Amino acid sequence: MHHGIHEVEAKEMKVIHDALHGSIRVDDGFLELLSTPELQRLAGIRQLGLGFLVFPGANHTRLEHSLGTYHIAGLMADSIGLSEEEKKEVMASALLHDIGHGPFSHTLEVAFQSKNGGDHMDITQRMITGDLGIKVDGLEGSIPDALENMGIDPESVANHVKKPSNGEWIWNRRDNGDALSSIISGPIDADQIDYLMRDAHYTGVAHGTIDLDRFLETILVKDGMLVVERSGVPAAEGMLVARALMYSSVYFHRTVRIAEMMLNRAVEELEIPVSEIQMMNDCRLISVLDSTEGFPKEIVNRIMYRRLYKRALSLELASMGEEERKAVAEWSGRKKELERAIAHRAGIDEKEVLVDIPGKDILISEPRMNETEVFVWDGKNTVSISKYSTLPGALRRRNVHRWGILVATPEEHKDKVEKAARYVVFD
Repeated sequence: MHHGIHEVEAKEMKVIHDALHGSIRVDDGFLELLSTPELQRLAGIRQLGLGFLVFPGANHTRLEHSLGTYHIAGLMADSIGLSEEEKKEVMASALLHDIGHGPFSHTLEVAFQSKNGGDHMDITQRMITGDLGIKVDGLEGSIPDALENMGIDPESVANHVKKPSNGEWIWNRRDNGDALSSIISGPIDADQIDYLMRDAHYTGVAHGTIDLDRFLETILVKDGMLVVERSGVPAAEGMLVARALMYSSVYFHRTVRIAEMMLNRAVEELEIPVSEIQMMNDCRLISVLDSTEGFPKEIVNRIMYRRLYKRALSLELASMGEEERKAVAEWSGRKKELERAIAHRAGIDEKEVLVDIPGKDILISEPRMNETEVFVWDGKNTVSISKYSTLPGALRRRNVHRWGILVATPEEHKDKVEKAARYVVFD
């Protein structure tokens, strides 16, 4: 294997030394899963995409996160008393939950949507069931075969990794099936716990602190639902607050957002099937962009050597009046048109104007951002955490991004683009 994490072998077991959780044991069929090309590709995909441009330590990978999620899912399974078969299934789901991510993680979700590509969760499900895979000369390994060798149904694993299309968590049966799914994809799940703790660790931002031990002590299953005991409400609140602060401070940092818009624009210029781009890792995509003359090559060089577009106009939501908000809202969903109009007014190429009006595209890349509904067992009934805490409601109303509109351009065009943007949007 080539995932680059130090291992200690002992018969059919490996201990992987993780920077966050310490020693993580991987054995039996999980070693076969870990060796598949689909999982190994994640070693070349940065967890935080272009976050390293602002947080130099943020070079951790999707593979590290997948292993961490696998580890936490196992701890959660033990805490709620799942059987060995159920625990194995939920840990396999945790290990595989991110295999459909494209290069630079969430960064390119919008570009993939614009090129009619599927989202990473759909791709993950197809990889798990064997409908989609990665073929590499000299490497063998099948995810469905590895799962079946462990006595696990690939369809069951695929169903655990994605929220239902109707937008509701599948919490209506009276067995552990839905609790298994909620360990992987729920309001408080192994995925979020690991990425918040891991991203805080590698960025050096202190907002991702979670009381994991207390959380594990207070979770249980009631009526097929994963819930927390009343005494676990502070731990649940802590995770919700950590997530909100990490979105503001890290995931939607303005400079990172500008770099992401630049990379999305460059990828949109590629004349390569989106299905092929989605199967790349970071280095492969950078190589393709660098070998494509013109705008893609220019953008990749700007990103790699940190010559990013600069803010020409950035209006804080808190300082915008009602009329300004209405004017900006009228352009929501028409950003390409707005970019062309501003560029025309400024007399520059439309590729040199990038506009961000946070909205639907944020929900595309971060679908669980506003999920704050946690359920609490009060000793008799299952109730919403809102009965005991005002935080969920406050967090739903809180904007994770500070700006209502952000316009970026190369530094030499800042002044004229600012004037053009104000004229086009507000006059």
